[in-house]
Amino acid sequence: MQSHWNSQRRQASRLAGLAVCFGLAGSALAQEPAAPPPAPPPVELDRLLKLPAPTAEAPSERLGSASKGEWRSRFVSARLERDAAQTALEAAQEKLGAAATDNEAWQMTPPGVGSAGASDAPVNFSLREEVRRQREELARCERRLQELTIEADLAGVPGSWRE
Repeated sequence: MQSHWNSQRRQASRLAGLAVCFGLAGSALAQEPAAPPPAPPPVELDRLLKLPAPTAEAPSERLGSASKGEWRSRFVSARLERDAAQTALEAAQEKLGAAATDNEAWQMTPPGVGSAGASDAPVNFSLREEVRRQREELARCERRLQELTIEADLAGVPGSWRE
C-alpha cells in the first residue's frame, strides 16, 4: 500500500510540475510581443563610396602631410618617373624587335644539337629580361602615382595642386 501512495505522490508532483511549466508558458504567450525597433533609414551605397566634395572656401596652406608646393613636386616627380619608365620600356621593346627581325628564318634543331643562331640566344634572353624589368618598373611607377592620387584624394587636395 505504501508503494502505491509513493507512486501516486510522484505522479502528482510530476503533474504539478507540468502544470507550473505550462502555466508559465501560457502566461508568456499571453503577453503581447514587443514592437520591433524602427528600421534604420536606407543607406545609399554610391554615396558611401564617394569622397566628400571639396568645399568652396579657399584651401588652407597645408593639406594632409604637405603644402601646395610639396604636393605639386610629388606629382611632378611621380609623373616624370612614370614617363621615364615608359620611354625605357619602349626602347627595350624596339631593341628586342630589331634583334628578332635580324633572324630571318626560324632555326629548328633537335635538343642538344647546336644551331647556327645559338650565339644570338644570350642576347635575346638579356633583351627579354630587360623588357621584363622595364615592365615591372613601369607598373611600380604607375602604382606609386595611383597611391599618391589616393592619398591626395583623402587629404582633400584640389586638382590645381596636382598639376
